[in-house]
Amino acid sequence: VVVLNGAVTPGIGGTSASAPAFAAMVSLLNAARLADKKPPLGFLNPLLYQNQQAFTDITQGNDKVGRMGEPLQYGYDCTKGWDPVTGLGTPQFAKLLAAALGS
Repeated sequence: VVVLNGAVTPGIGGTSASAPAFAAMVSLLNAARLADKKPPLGFLNPLLYQNQQAFTDITQGNDKVGRMGEPLQYGYDCTKGWDPVTGLGTPQFAKLLAAALGS
């Protein structure tokens, strides 16, 4: 449930929710690296793809749903490994932190 200016609004999902949440995690990873006297991460792909165990792989579901919840004919299915619906999956912060710190 999302409350905006005192009114309950429909839930927020998709990249509108996940992108800011993941950006916040990366900010925390960089803060931990700086506290450990290490440089910030910079380009993230090498860290992410070399540490796929730091994500929960989502293997069921799809993105065949419209903005108003209506079913769509076209879209992508979740699969094992990377897929266009969930990418590498749901990040596990503790595992990402250990990877970012080289632990």
